[in-house]
Amino acid sequence: MKKTLALGLILSAAVFHGALAQDYPTRDIDLVVPFAPGGAVDVTSRFIAEAANRYIDGHKIVVSNRDGGGGIVGQAFVASADPDGYTLLAMTSSVVTNPQLKGAPYKVADFVPVAAYNIDPEVIVVPAKSRFATIADLVAAAKDKPLNAVVAGIGTSHHMAGLGLESSAGMKFNYVPSKGFGEQLQAIVGEHADVTFWAMGEAMSHAKSGTVRILAIASDARDPNFPDVPTFEEAGLGMSIWATFRGWAVPAGTPEPVVAYLSDLMRKVAEDKDYQQKMKDGGYDAIYRNAADFKKIMAAYSAQASSIIEQHKLGK
Repeated sequence: MKKTLALGLILSAAVFHGALAQDYPTRDIDLVVPFAPGGAVDVTSRFIAEAANRYIDGHKIVVSNRDGGGGIVGQAFVASADPDGYTLLAMTSSVVTNPQLKGAPYKVADFVPVAAYNIDPEVIVVPAKSRFATIADLVAAAKDKPLNAVVAGIGTSHHMAGLGLESSAGMKFNYVPSKGFGEQLQAIVGEHADVTFWAMGEAMSHAKSGTVRILAIASDARDPNFPDVPTFEEAGLGMSIWATFRGWAVPAGTPEPVVAYLSDLMRKVAEDKDYQQKMKDGGYDAIYRNAADFKKIMAAYSAQASSIIEQHKLGK
């Protein structure tokens, strides 16, 4: 009797999930960006939503900004949302580090990765008229006395990039947290800070326009857009690759057919020519990694970040 009941429950769940996937979505989907408008996560999320809405029949993805706490406000909102597929998180590396650094009210396990759409290498950026003409100039000055570095927030991947450089290259920084990318940009363009650490996707357009200069890139190869800019490794900084990941996640417990639908939707977006062009023009590398591969990316980043957190005694 018990075996029959258990089998019946399993079959019922399978039928329910199948029906759910077939009907989904029946209303608009909320894509939560846990940061202020204007940054890389916000910009790329809007590119994605525009493209994805061409493949959703009768409904659309709506981007909403829920910034605060270095991403915690929006991330916590999604973690506690109904696991029905109607609340997505624009997931970044801060989901991995915020629980360790700030005591966030969620765990990484509270989210199910859907797909990754961008891996963005860290870059070292200075004002266009900075006295630091090369990365060697910056390193020498930062070894002599701390430089003022404006960052997205304490505990963000950008802040930890600076901490990593302190350990690996002997540099010293005074970190000035900001309320968003716009504030960081003003600080650098206005020469109110010596240096900042951004993702390439945020820096590229401003570097191309000549308002800022990129001194080094945390990638395994030089960027063809900036062939004269060395990698971190070439510059002797003691770090090789440090990159922000971006993707989608949903609350734990979201039915697998819904996750599969969303992952396939992201794949369609990744293949969309208009989306690819907008990402390229914005300086973002448009990729696609399914849920399993996204988990691997998260695990690799977590290992690096945990080492920095432990070394600098940053955790709660």
